[in-house]
Amino acid sequence: MAQFKLSIVNGHFADTADLKAKDETHAWKEAIKSAIDIAADQVSHGNPFFGAELRLETGGKVVGRYVVSVGAIPLKD
Repeated sequence: MAQFKLSIVNGHFADTADLKAKDETHAWKEAIKSAIDIAADQVSHGNPFFGAELRLETGGKVVGRYVVSVGAIPLKD
C-alpha cells in the first residue's frame, strides 16, 4: 500500500488526511469520494453549492489536483 496525503480546501473548509491506497488510481477514487461525502453533508444542510480543491501528494510530490463541486436546488412542480 502506498501512502498519500489528501488535502480538501475551499473558502469555508480545509482538511488534510493521510490515505493508504494500492495505487494512484485508487487514491483518487477515495479522495473524490471523501469530497463528495463532505459536499453531500454541506448541501443537505442548506448550502446550495459546495466546491473544493482536492490535492493529492505522495513522497512530497504533488500527484495532481482536481476541483469537485456539488449543488442542489429545489424544483417547483
